[in-house]
Amino acid sequence: MKTINIVLAIFNQLTRKGAWRNIFVTHNAFGIFSKYSHISRRSGKPKVAYPSKHIAEKAAEAMGKKHGVHFSVYKCAWCDGWHIGKNSENKIPALKVEE
Repeated sequence: MKTINIVLAIFNQLTRKGAWRNIFVTHNAFGIFSKYSHISRRSGKPKVAYPSKHIAEKAAEAMGKKHGVHFSVYKCAWCDGWHIGKNSENKIPALKVEE
């Protein structure tokens, strides 16, 4: 882990809505230090790393529309990229977009 990635990952967690709850109640924020924040549990291979938060957010939005659930974007402490994920508590329906 590079120091800059750790700092950016922590900053990203602290600036999220509900950050204090994620840190002190659910402890979800500590997941960024798990190897599974970077590696898929299913395949054992590294997750897709997006080069910027903006690109990852666009991909997460598209995935949300496709699968009907909310996907979160987070800075990886293990690599230089951003990943997309969801946990058991944020499996909420994605916003329906009228076309």
